[in-house]
Amino acid sequence: MIKAMLIVASLGINTEMPDMDSCLKARAAISAQDKTIKSLCIPKADETSKMKEMFDIFINMIDRIKEHEEIDRLNRSEDRECCDDKG
Repeated sequence: MIKAMLIVASLGINTEMPDMDSCLKARAAISAQDKTIKSLCIPKADETSKMKEMFDIFINMIDRIKEHEEIDRLNRSEDRECCDDKG
C-alpha cells in the first residue's frame, strides 16, 4: 500500500495519509470548502524500502572494492613471481 502526503499550499499544511484514496477524499473536502485553496496529493515512499535500498547499494560498493583489492593482490603476486624467476 502506498501512503500519500496531502499538501495544502496556501495554509502551509502537510499531512501524511494512510493511502491515496483517503488523501483524494480529503482534498475534495478542502476544495468544496474553498475553491481558491490549492491542495495536492503525492505518493509517499516507504522509509523502510528507502533504507534497504541504500544499504544494498552500500554493500554492493563494498563487494566491488573487495573484488578490486583481490585482483590487485593477484596482480602483485604474479608480478613478484615473474621478477623472481628472472633474477
